[in-house]
Amino acid sequence: MARGNAMRRVSLRNIVAHKLRLGLTILAVVLGTAFIAGSFMFTNSLKSTFDSAVDNQFRGVDAVVSQKDDNGAKLDDKLRQKLADDKDVKNINIADSETVVAADENSEAFQTQGGTASVVPFYPEDQVVGGADKLKEGEEPSGKDEVLINSSAADKYDISVGQKLTVVHPDEQDEVTVSGISEPAVDQGESIVLSMAEKDYLERYGEPSQLKVSAADGVDANALVDHLNEKYEVKAESGERLAEETSEMMSSALKFINYFLIAFGLIALLVGTFIIANTFSMIVAQRTKEFALLRALGASRRQITNSVVVESAIVGVLGSIVGVIAGMGLVAIIKAVMSAQGMSLDGGLGLSVSAIVVPIILGTIVTVVSAWAPARRAGRVQPVEAMRTTESASGTSLKVRTIFGATILLVGIVAALAGVLSDGETSVRAILVGVGAFGVIVGFFLAGPALSLPLVPTVGKAIGAPFGAIGSLAATNSRRNPRRTAATAFALTLGVALVTAIGMLGATMKSSVADTVEQNITSDYLLSGPSSGEFPTPKDTGKRAAEAEGVDKVITVGMAPVTVDGQASMDYGPEFQQTTTADGDPSSMIALDMVEGDANLEKGFIATEDFAKEHGWKVGETYKVTSAEKDKKAEAKLVGTFKPTDVVQNMVLSQDVAEKVAPKKSFTVQMVGVLGQEGYDKEELRHNLEDSVKDLVVVQVNSGEEYAGQAAGFIDQMLSILYGLLALAVIIAVLGIVNTLTLGVIERRQEIGMLRAVGTQRRQIRTMITLESVQIALFGAVMGILIGLGLGWSFIEILGDEGLDSAQIPWAMVLIMLVGSAIVGIIAAVWPSNRAAKTPPLEAIAD
Repeated sequence: MARGNAMRRVSLRNIVAHKLRLGLTILAVVLGTAFIAGSFMFTNSLKSTFDSAVDNQFRGVDAVVSQKDDNGAKLDDKLRQKLADDKDVKNINIADSETVVAADENSEAFQTQGGTASVVPFYPEDQVVGGADKLKEGEEPSGKDEVLINSSAADKYDISVGQKLTVVHPDEQDEVTVSGISEPAVDQGESIVLSMAEKDYLERYGEPSQLKVSAADGVDANALVDHLNEKYEVKAESGERLAEETSEMMSSALKFINYFLIAFGLIALLVGTFIIANTFSMIVAQRTKEFALLRALGASRRQITNSVVVESAIVGVLGSIVGVIAGMGLVAIIKAVMSAQGMSLDGGLGLSVSAIVVPIILGTIVTVVSAWAPARRAGRVQPVEAMRTTESASGTSLKVRTIFGATILLVGIVAALAGVLSDGETSVRAILVGVGAFGVIVGFFLAGPALSLPLVPTVGKAIGAPFGAIGSLAATNSRRNPRRTAATAFALTLGVALVTAIGMLGATMKSSVADTVEQNITSDYLLSGPSSGEFPTPKDTGKRAAEAEGVDKVITVGMAPVTVDGQASMDYGPEFQQTTTADGDPSSMIALDMVEGDANLEKGFIATEDFAKEHGWKVGETYKVTSAEKDKKAEAKLVGTFKPTDVVQNMVLSQDVAEKVAPKKSFTVQMVGVLGQEGYDKEELRHNLEDSVKDLVVVQVNSGEEYAGQAAGFIDQMLSILYGLLALAVIIAVLGIVNTLTLGVIERRQEIGMLRAVGTQRRQIRTMITLESVQIALFGAVMGILIGLGLGWSFIEILGDEGLDSAQIPWAMVLIMLVGSAIVGIIAAVWPSNRAAKTPPLEAIAD
């Protein structure tokens, strides 16, 4: 017992004595656990915000009524009147809202989050179901074209009572006057919410799909729900139940966000494991004399091993606790930034048991597991041998490790190639490539020391040549401990490999989009709504474009909730069946390879050859067209079939036919294609088109190349987010280089002192350490790029059936990473090289 207590004291004293050596290791744990803790706290805060909003939204709502089929069909005026006259009902309100774009009197859209605003019906306090808006200024909307605006938006966009606004809806565009400013019952942040009288709302946007109902005095909410379901052909649900379902749905979505963010935190911790293992390996090697003395004094192998494990556990716990605190700071910063952008979050910092306990447990386990192998090596030290040496590198063990690693590497490559070359299902092929990727990474880690022996000195000679003898010395130093060099570089290799693979995927996606547009779009210009996709193209766009000078043909392509013979272009169940529609010959906008018939829709439809064959359709035959409004029916003739294309999915139906069975308000316009008159100047045509749709506010005029560029910009935004998340792993890898160099300087104190004693200048010492750092960084980056390109190519090949073309190598990014890795090496060497340069020669030699 006494001996165990003594060893624990030794562990604690060693941590205090080696603060510098363990400091960066603790920082690596801090960064990884901070990200994980922050992920939990951030999603907790989001959940609290959404739960609060949902609670406010359904508070006081006893029942929510929709069509029985739950297909989004509208609730007509007769039904609403019956419900209003029911003795068990106190009030009914429209529960729908309409997405619009709000603009000032000069048709300049307000730049809101997502680019859109919403319009809702207004109800006086004695008629409202749920929470009532509080009027702060002005008057309630009473006449036509009057609206209330929420106070936060009025403050944000400097909107005042009496100001005129333009409201753009896909179906129409109107000018309204702000009659008053209100404080909504449900906080909308700085999103623009316009409230107008119910009558005005119904005239503009048609019948609703959902109603909120409050029970008459003395009527229980559940009894009201049962009563409505029994008496009317509707689906009634309690507000409480819908609130629970909405919260559960939000929770599921937030879980995905949480897991997504935690995955990057785990990647950072994984990179950190190599730093931790490397650090403890070096510390164990530097303390062999100390361990030998302890063994000579009677300490057992187990006690030596346990003492190192205890040190690692303390490092893990300390780093994790600081990481949780750092995570709190990270969430506070994120919330402050979001608040500044008008997206306030409730729920404090989102602290919870899981947000504290999980990161601490993970950080501690990762640290202890990473230090386990060095701890065992410490326990195996023999007293006499340890007194003679500080560290031994067994050539045999390196040989065995290399053979084992090369074998796993080869198996990984074979598995990845098997996934690429096989004809199985995409999911099975992806699993094979995933297994192969794991094998390649593990194999490279094991074979890395052997690979570093020829490669790192070669890199060292190339970059060290201009520095003469110091450059040669730096190249020679890199061979001294290949395990350490490879382990340090591997942390950077992992980060660079992931960045390269993702960059390659992004480059291929952008190339595929550009090729798709170039090969399939035949119109001169494409007119569409905002590139963000938050708002559809206004329905008047085609009509306005047709009036522009220089236009030859205009075709409007959209989607409608209709089916042909029970089938739709996109079918995700009865609740979502959408069919592509066009108001003319789609081949004037899209390159179609017709197999049979033609593409002149008139009163018919066209389908891909495979889709027609699958459903037994034949050109010339007529099929039923239906929608959710079952009393409306029409027929359409299959006028042609075409080969599958990346632009059109399954079939295209005449818009005229679709309008016979579905209300025009249920249609959405995806895009309008314009062909100019032969010989008409293209730039002049663009100018004319822009003038024709200028007052529609949201319509953009783009060539095919520009349209593809917008899609590429969206891909770049997604890649930037992923790169930002992966930056944490790269930062930890840089810390690993700093740590290794710092510990190396401590270990080589006598050697550096000797160099200084024989005349080597401080500047030359700094140069030597910096060159060693750059060698490690370049080796890690080159290996990471090669692995990333290989894995990226493998995954892209198996996704070929999903629309990706041949893999594209992002050469510019590869070059940036190579140059960046050299810069990283220079930065990582700043502190260690300065420390080495300040080594007192005589003191160091005397150690």
